[in-house]
Formats: sequence, structure tokens, C-alpha cells
Amino acid sequence: MSNPTIELTERQVITALSQFSPKALKKVIDNLFKEKLYTPPSLREIAKEASSVVKKEGVKRETVEEAIKWARSQK
Repeated sequence: MSNPTIELTERQVITALSQFSPKALKKVIDNLFKEKLYTPPSLREIAKEASSVVKKEGVKRETVEEAIKWARSQK
């Protein structure tokens, strides 16, 4: 016997998740990671996307260096 699938719109998911407390929402997200239902993007994917945005938008080198410095300071 297969499990039935319920299809929800993005708006319905947001409405449902907004009913959770921050602690409960964190628990839901943690479970997604534990069950490997969500995997964060790889460093290569992030670097590729960031590089294309920098080239496309013409971001100055100083701005990129400042952004990297800020990102590394975050925990």
C-alpha cells in the first residue's frame, strides 16, 4: 500500500509553517536535514552563482572583498 501524496502550493506551505513557533519550526528544519530531504548547496555551486552575479552586476572588487570578510566573520 503506497502513501498518499498531498500537493500544496508554496503559499499553503508558508501559511502552514507560519503557525509553528520558532522552536517547532527549527525542529522541522532540523528533521529535514537529518532525513537528508534537504541538502544545502555545495561550496562550488555557491561560488559559481556568486561569480556570475558579480560579473553580471559589475560589482567592484572592494565590495566583493568586504562581503567575503563579513561572511567569514559570521558564525
